[in-house]
Amino acid sequence: MDFKKNKDMKKHIIALFMMIAFSTLLNAQNNYTNLWEKVQKFEVDNLPKSALKVVDDIYTQAQKEKNSPQIIKTLFYKSKFSLILEEDAQLKVIHEFKKHIAESNFPTKNVLENILANLYWQYFNQHRYQFYNRTKIDAASGKGSSSGSDSSSSLGSSTSSDSSSGSELDFRTWDLNTLFKEIHIHYQNSLTNGLLLQQTNISDFAPILHLQKGSKIYRPTLFDFLSHNALEFYKTSETNITKPSYQFKIDNPNLLTDARTFSRINIETKDHLSLQLNAIKIYQNLIAAHINDKDARALVTVDLERLQFVKQHATFTDKEELYLQILKASQEKYTANEVSGLYGFEVAQIYHQKANSYTSNKEVENRFKNKEAIAICHQIIKDFPESVGAKKCKLLLSKIEQKALHITAEEHISIGSNSRLLVDYKNIDKLYFTGYEITKNQQEKLNKLYKDDEKVTFIKKLKRVQNWSSTLRNEHDYLQHTTEVIVPKLASGIFLIV
Repeated sequence: MDFKKNKDMKKHIIALFMMIAFSTLLNAQNNYTNLWEKVQKFEVDNLPKSALKVVDDIYTQAQKEKNSPQIIKTLFYKSKFSLILEEDAQLKVIHEFKKHIAESNFPTKNVLENILANLYWQYFNQHRYQFYNRTKIDAASGKGSSSGSDSSSSLGSSTSSDSSSGSELDFRTWDLNTLFKEIHIHYQNSLTNGLLLQQTNISDFAPILHLQKGSKIYRPTLFDFLSHNALEFYKTSETNITKPSYQFKIDNPNLLTDARTFSRINIETKDHLSLQLNAIKIYQNLIAAHINDKDARALVTVDLERLQFVKQHATFTDKEELYLQILKASQEKYTANEVSGLYGFEVAQIYHQKANSYTSNKEVENRFKNKEAIAICHQIIKDFPESVGAKKCKLLLSKIEQKALHITAEEHISIGSNSRLLVDYKNIDKLYFTGYEITKNQQEKLNKLYKDDEKVTFIKKLKRVQNWSSTLRNEHDYLQHTTEVIVPKLASGIFLIV
């Protein structure tokens, strides 16, 4: 038994459980609840065979009742226990999911396709290094070819192993392009029948989901859930995938436009397997699905994700300015709605970043951008005090207004002469200093103290020799500044400055 492989697969199944985060007690029918409690007890008692037997019983019952969430949940557990009880169970787990996909109907089929894609994706993330130098293969034939030899197709040119004799091949031997194409196929399959998915309430799958409080507001349907899972894959910046000569690029400035216009843009390209292209299309479908919602929170949340993704990967030169303009326009559109604060917060954050880019001889116009950020945040907090935008603004305000201080002193100074302290500071107007005389023995004792209150008590017992203060220049730009502070003349000895 290859213990390392088995251990790795256990990790990635557990990670999958965390993604779906099934809860045995959440909104489940009583009969299923009792059975799952038995499974839990056997699992706690380290009796996986007994637990698996109960899972099989649940599976049989769920199949008879055509209970999709319970069927999917049993597959999770069957996979989990298989990895514990059987050697080389990875292939069995994958083939088990493929078997049920072939036998299932909507919406179970969609969810299983999504999970299978995620299984492959997690396997890659845990074995990334193994894929880098593999030769390209054809998943249908199993024949290898020189790595990167086919530059005419993205994500490889193989057909899906689910639709060919390749279904029995060991996916662990695939090259990167083949694996990514397979992931793409299963994610796309999971999003078929999109209109029906949009009509399937996420609560219908409560038995296998850990629904955080308020999460249904932002991802109310099964379509939202499956789409966002797929986006985690399509938004990756994997650089080792073979790129075609006609590679899709985000070079259209219109992709940084308002949500409604964006959802209607027709994108023409031959690079249909591009990760970025498919991410854009999923964003278009999500926005189109929510564009007429009475509650705009789901729409605005995904729209902001879309804008950030486009800006990050766009190749046109004025993307930063276009991004800022559309944020402002979108905030203005929703002035009377708390979601305006989400756009406003992003504007404030941009201004804060611009302020941090300021130097004394560069981008002078950005020096006081923090003031603009603060004004925006205060307005959002005033207008919608309990909103998510207000909460984000409060965090940004605390970051901008946070005080900072770092002082550097010379180790040796001349007796009876003034010396200087180098002060790096932020949002501070005045410093108060006290000089104490200290012996080497006292210094060693002080250095051995760890608690602040013990240090303060120790220092107060030292001989005080000087008090002085220094007013710092604070122009309220909320930026870091540096200055020097004069230290009064000191006699011979060792001194501690507080």
